[in-house]
Amino acid sequence: MGIRQAAAVKEAPEALPGENPASSPAPLGHNNPPPEEQVVIDFREAMFGKLPTWEQRIEDLVAASERAVINSEESAGKSGDLVKSIRAMSNAIADAHKIVKEPFFKAGKIVDGLKTQHTTRLDQAKAAVERKQTDFLRQQQAEREKLRREEEARARAEAERVAAAERARAEAEGQGDLEALEQVEAVAAPAVVRQAPEPIRSVDTGAAVSGRKEWQLVVEDHGIAVLEMLDDEKVKEAIEACAKRRMRAGLRNQPGVKCWEALVARTY
Repeated sequence: MGIRQAAAVKEAPEALPGENPASSPAPLGHNNPPPEEQVVIDFREAMFGKLPTWEQRIEDLVAASERAVINSEESAGKSGDLVKSIRAMSNAIADAHKIVKEPFFKAGKIVDGLKTQHTTRLDQAKAAVERKQTDFLRQQQAEREKLRREEEARARAEAERVAAAERARAEAEGQGDLEALEQVEAVAAPAVVRQAPEPIRSVDTGAAVSGRKEWQLVVEDHGIAVLEMLDDEKVKEAIEACAKRRMRAGLRNQPGVKCWEALVARTY
């Protein structure tokens, strides 16, 4: 080994414990806190930027609301100041929330868009294949139904032949005609065994394709249908939400709905 080569080897820094000298340097920000911790840090920093004592301010406002006694116009007016202070604090929190959430919200919309962009096409492709599968399986079902009807017709004809033979045997026995009795063939009633069709399997992967009957519906009369569904809580919620929208739009006289004016405190 030459002197220069030996010096180069000697000057090479030794790897620290746990360090991989063959790996590339870690990217910037690799040691940042996890997102769920970073977002808490960012929110607190945003609030400190608005009001360094924001946490104590919240405690003070909550305590003041609990101590509040409104028994005169003067105390009612002062309570308005308290409401405005609480509202201002809530607005400051909402602003900090918006600032911190905005990049996550935008990133979420982008990744949601990417997901929708690709999965929509895949969902459409899957639905197209399943429609073709359904058409084929229904065609097979129709063919099986045709064969079933033919088998049942043959079975009925055979059963009628058996019944006719039994009648002939009974008639021969009643007449004591042994020769005729021997000529009557004893025929057993045919048995029709129905089996569910086996799944169709891929010769490549073994993926199975089979038909399954499902209940489906279409609402033909919403007026009648909704009356039958009034015991469903979701239906009740939907009706109440619709009634509120109509009331806010100016419809105060709605059949089955009571609307009235009520005094509610507002601070402005």
